Amino acid sequence: MNAGIDGGFAGAIGVLLTLLGVPAQAQAPAVESSSPLSPEIDEIVVTAQWGAALVESETELGEAEIDAYGANSIGDLVSLIAPLTGRPDERPIILINGERADGATGINGFPPEALARIAILRSEAAERYGYPPGQRVVNLVLKKSFASWQGEAGVQIATAGGRESGQLSLGRFVIDGKSRWSARIDASHDNHLLKSARSGAGDLDASDASRTLLPASDRLTMNLGLTRPLGRFSGTFGIDVARRDTRQLLGPAPVPAGGGGDPLRGDQDSTNLGLSALLGGPLAGWQSNIIARYTRSWSTNALERVAAGPEIRIDRTRSRSEGLSAQVNLNRPVLTLPAGMVTSNISFGAARDWTQSRGSGEGDIPAGFEFRRRQWDARLSLGVPISSSVSDRFSALGDLSVDIAGGVSEASGSPLQERFDFGLNWTPFPLLQLTATAGFAQLIPSADQLGGPYVEEVRRIYDYRRQEIAEPRWITGGNPDLGRGRQRSYSLRASLTPFADPQISITSQYQRQSATGGAGLFPTLTPAVEDAFPERVVRDAAGRLVSVDARPIRIARDISERLDSGLVVSFSTGGRAGAEVGAPPQASPWQVTLSINHGWTLRSELLTRPGVPAIDRLRGDTAQSRHSLTFQLVAGRAGAGLTLDGTWQSPFRLRVDGQQDYRHRAVTALNLRLFAEPERLLRMQEKPAWLADLNIALDIRNLFDSYRRVVLSDGTVPAGYERYEVDPLGRTVQLSLRKRF
Repeated sequence: MNAGIDGGFAGAIGVLLTLLGVPAQAQAPAVESSSPLSPEIDEIVVTAQWGAALVESETELGEAEIDAYGANSIGDLVSLIAPLTGRPDERPIILINGERADGATGINGFPPEALARIAILRSEAAERYGYPPGQRVVNLVLKKSFASWQGEAGVQIATAGGRESGQLSLGRFVIDGKSRWSARIDASHDNHLLKSARSGAGDLDASDASRTLLPASDRLTMNLGLTRPLGRFSGTFGIDVARRDTRQLLGPAPVPAGGGGDPLRGDQDSTNLGLSALLGGPLAGWQSNIIARYTRSWSTNALERVAAGPEIRIDRTRSRSEGLSAQVNLNRPVLTLPAGMVTSNISFGAARDWTQSRGSGEGDIPAGFEFRRRQWDARLSLGVPISSSVSDRFSALGDLSVDIAGGVSEASGSPLQERFDFGLNWTPFPLLQLTATAGFAQLIPSADQLGGPYVEEVRRIYDYRRQEIAEPRWITGGNPDLGRGRQRSYSLRASLTPFADPQISITSQYQRQSATGGAGLFPTLTPAVEDAFPERVVRDAAGRLVSVDARPIRIARDISERLDSGLVVSFSTGGRAGAEVGAPPQASPWQVTLSINHGWTLRSELLTRPGVPAIDRLRGDTAQSRHSLTFQLVAGRAGAGLTLDGTWQSPFRLRVDGQQDYRHRAVTALNLRLFAEPERLLRMQEKPAWLADLNIALDIRNLFDSYRRVVLSDGTVPAGYERYEVDPLGRTVQLSLRKRF
């Protein structure tokens, strides 16, 4: 490492720590002495809005807007509002009442009726709370008082038949000021989807009744969360337990093997335990947040196969993993400038991970594998205001601030890693927000990438070389041979809000990310990918796929560029204030939100190693669309509402050497959700008590039963691309009941 860089970095840290050591009170002038005409005033009490965050909100949803979504839980609601927070596939950072939560509260299971409002914060909020720049932050503001039991039941069927699913849950949720607690249990079951349920009468094979397209699964989860004041602090404790079992049928065993024609099976069982504790409050002039987590998991996998003889062999793997981590976050204002306060955030973290896998069988199953790693990290960030629209100096510039952050980390067996981030936030006038970020990071593979449990399962994939559906053994887990790398990222974002009622927001964001060295996900298996990783793919003498090693890969370079644009229109037929609680349905206004997001991938290239051709994901080397479009329409009023959302993906070609190109046509998929609360809709004077707080919802996924159609260059449909070979499940319909009592 360059000594000059080390010295400069150490010097900068020293200067910043010197600043941080100055008491905040010494930087701000005393309010009392600034007003000589009021000597009798001893103190000034400043009150803030309940649950307010450190950063102003960009968009807020009140109770009427929240009600329009008809969500079953706060977790479901956060997923539903994803189009408002940016890209729908990115989950935002969650704050609770303006404070960091870090997943330690079990808040996802609370009913949405427990919310007073939701605030989607401005783009600089991530840095202000000590998170890396570029992530969106959502502040969940809870009501000061709330208590309810909640039960849910749902059943789902595929309209083409062959698969049914069901789910049940029961929970208790209580909020009393700054105290809250919750307990919830969820259970779900999915039946097998057999191949015989999707085979035509003329195509039915005797083995189709003993082969699954989708496995059967059972899942049980329990979680408990408790938050309460502890003097000037607030403490939170959470426990989560989850158990999941899946069962695959892999075709009949040969009768001479003693199986009597019983299906071969692939079973996976996993159990996960998570404990978390969080303590937050003032500490020596700092606002502190201390969190500790402990996780432990157990998994067992058994895969039956026919060996020589023929005999039935069972390949088994058993894995255990354990993780322990702790993190301290401190923030406070440290200096007063003409434009405002300089805010600082310091974080320290340490983690220990351990994984052990044991296998029995033949082939590539490891007889034993153990992985251990310790890691620590530290990060310092500053938010510096340059100008303010409310200040006397430089007010013509509007609101302008700079975020600067630097961090270091170290893991067992790896040298010190450095990270630097820079952000610029400018609001030249209230209708326009501009944000620019740049980041440089030295990266090491994660604990899961290096030491994740070894798992084998059978997956149905398309083999382009043989033009058929294949069912190879699919291997996942950690790869201990991964190396370190570097990453550079840049982004520019503009947000325009020309009107307040109706509220219209237009955003556009450019992102570029380049990684040199390091680890990456195994790409979708195509001929170009197989040529780049021949050692990862095993075929038999006839050329049929036997196994694919899909563990993380080492990369030489990975470059991606994309442009995301969005439009959000939100209004109420009765004005933004909405309806009063208890208002009759005919007097309740409609809350309407329309969001449209367009994603345009400008560049996506992967170089696996020097001297080999790069994999161009957009020019036929992998199956990837260049353009995508998502939209969501939410319309609701007191007691009823609907959500219509959908995605569109552009067409593309996939090249296969020596064969015709595979032309993937554009595809559009729509989903519809309807909900009703009978008690709020009926105009009867005396309503049955059992209708109180009852929510009935109907969800139709893939409304028009669409799927990606594929043809060859001559217009014919290749083998393996029939309707239910591309998407076995198809359209589903789910009826759900939610009752609070």
